[in-house]
Amino acid sequence: MSSLGKALRILKALAEPPFEYSLTELSEHMKVGKSGLYKLLQELKNEHFVVQNKSSKKYHLGPISLRLGKVYSRYIGYEEIAGPILDHLLKAINETVYVAVWEGDRVVVVCKRTRPGALYEMNDFIGQSLPVNGGSSGRLLTAFQDPEVIRDILEKTELEKRTPYTITDKNELLEDYEKIRKQGYCVEDQTFSLGVMGISVPITDKSGTVTACLAMNAERTDENMEKVPVWLQLLKDAADEFSYKLQFRH
Repeated sequence: MSSLGKALRILKALAEPPFEYSLTELSEHMKVGKSGLYKLLQELKNEHFVVQNKSSKKYHLGPISLRLGKVYSRYIGYEEIAGPILDHLLKAINETVYVAVWEGDRVVVVCKRTRPGALYEMNDFIGQSLPVNGGSSGRLLTAFQDPEVIRDILEKTELEKRTPYTITDKNELLEDYEKIRKQGYCVEDQTFSLGVMGISVPITDKSGTVTACLAMNAERTDENMEKVPVWLQLLKDAADEFSYKLQFRH
């Protein structure tokens, strides 16, 4: 692998939990030698992509990453379009609402709104990736990828069983994806976190390709599960508005 490839892998590693590594930890995580890794980290530090904690000596993403993220968000239209739509949804649903996008081979949260004082607050912060087999948004966005992409992801991904309800059997997961594609949405019941339910609906670009989703999470109660049809329609209407506005971004 080239030096550029290794540098990009460093940035990707630091963008996932635990979000900071010592040189030794990063070397073991990436399975590369410490000497070459150290040189790359110094170059990334010099360009402010990476910062080293003075006390722990561990590395984490630097401020330039935030700037790049904001530029990306502005370019694809989420900063401008998602804000008002999420604000409206938050008032209507009164639960955590967010937008997630398909990024290469993973699902990433890019915008969210949480009701102050909510019993359940989404743990995944902006920029963190979501599993392809748990929760609603990860499963929905994976379901709408090309079959070859799905097979490749399932071959190289270790499917974590986050709760007793998480799907880890690949054949069962393929059936789940097929169901999601046919119905055009995903309702999940504690597959990502116990005590939490969620709904997600697709957002399409001007070519009709599903590249993002609009989703919500709430405490899993019988009362909330009865609200699913109403919440689902609110999400669908908002996603239609989002998709329409997204067509005029580029």
